[in-house]
Parts: sequence; structure tokens; C-alpha cells
Amino acid sequence: MPDSGEERAGVPAIIACDVFTDEFRALGGDAPLWTRIRWLEMGLHDRPDALRREVQAVIDEWDTAGDFDEIVLAYGLCGNGLLGIEALRKHLVLPRAHDCISMLLGGPRAHESLLKENPGPYFYSPGWIRHRRVPGPDRAAYLQEEYSRRYPDDPDIIGDLLEADALAFSHHNCAAYVDITKDAEAEAYCRDCARHMGWRFRRLAGDSRLLEGLLRGDRAPERFLVVPPGQRIARSGGEELIVAVPGGEGRAAP
Repeated sequence: MPDSGEERAGVPAIIACDVFTDEFRALGGDAPLWTRIRWLEMGLHDRPDALRREVQAVIDEWDTAGDFDEIVLAYGLCGNGLLGIEALRKHLVLPRAHDCISMLLGGPRAHESLLKENPGPYFYSPGWIRHRRVPGPDRAAYLQEEYSRRYPDDPDIIGDLLEADALAFSHHNCAAYVDITKDAEAEAYCRDCARHMGWRFRRLAGDSRLLEGLLRGDRAPERFLVVPPGQRIARSGGEELIVAVPGGEGRAAP
């Protein structure tokens, strides 16, 4: 997607998953909180290596821009898709979070607490619901179309894949809806998904503070990682989740 947003001095440039388009609109209102933004397709979370390449490509494109000194990444670990990312001239900033659900709940502790309380939820949000590919009444049709494009001459493979997909959700028991935008239509669809799957429905109170802090320049080290130029994002075994380590050797400046 193209860059968007008016130029405004002192606000960050953002690379964001388009799962957050509704939330960013709600938090920014009529005055965007960013200088520029590049939305990347949410389906990249299924392909961490592709996500890494796409994010790195935008960073390399923006690394020589002179009107800002940091690039905000509106991503969590996302299947380790952000590991290894680096900039040679800009600071990178990202939240300490597992994924977008952690971010919508206000941070990883709230996310982990919910999973300990009930280990069976599948999380929904307005962004996830938008394309109707979440577990629910429309997922099978979405996958049938997707697999038919990939395997047009092999219906047996398509059937096996659809069966495997259904089994993948057998350990879930709850459709947990997280929303900071008060999207009644998305909530109603999530309730339909719960009925379709035979799960209970639970509405969770979203917490916008982590996302809003990211957009407004909060850089509290317990909530956000700032990666200096020439360093890269790495996984941490502790509660901090991610750390900055020396960057890859021999990488040429763009």
C-alpha cells in the first residue's frame, strides 16, 4: 500500500500490519499521529520470512530519509518475523509484545494472564474479522477458494487440507473478542463464529495504552524496545521478550 498521512514534524514514520487500520483511525482521529505510514498485508504473519523481507525492504527504503530519525514498527514478535530486522541510520522502535492481540490487550502480561485463566481461547479483533478467514461460518469457503487456486487439479489435497484446518482448532473452546473501537458489526460476527464453532463467546476489554503510547512517542524501556542504528532485533529468554544486539556483519548501507 502507498504511504499516507500528512507531513508533520516530530512524529514517527510507521511500518504497520493492516490488522490495525481501525484502531489507528480511532486513536488518531482527524489528525494522524505519524509523519508517514506504510501498511503491510496482515497475511504476512503466516509467512515469517516473507514478513521479515517486507519490513526490512521498507526500512532500507526509508533509512536515508532526512526528515525523521526513528521508524516505529507496529508489530509484536509475530512468529519471530521481526527477528534480525535492523536499520543502519535510524532508530527502530517496537512494543514488547507477542503479537497484535498482546498489543490490543495492553501488553504481554494481560495476554499471558488470560491464557492461564483459560487455555482454550481463539482471539478475534475487528482487523482479523475483516477478511472473514477466522474460524467461523465463512472460513471453509475462503480456504476452498484459496486452495483451489493453489491446487486446481488435485481435489484430494484440497479435502485433506480443509480437514487438517478443522482439526487445528479442536483444542479451542472460546471466541474471545478484543476491541478498542466499539465495532458492533464485528462483535456480532464474532458471536456468529462462536455459535458456528460450538464455542462460548467472551468479550474482552481492550487496552489501547500500548498502541497509543507507541504512536505518541512513549519510549518507556519496560514497554518498548529502541534499537540503535547498526543493531538488530533479537529474541530474549526473559520477560523483556526482545533485545537489541550487534547487527549483521558485511551488510551494505542502502
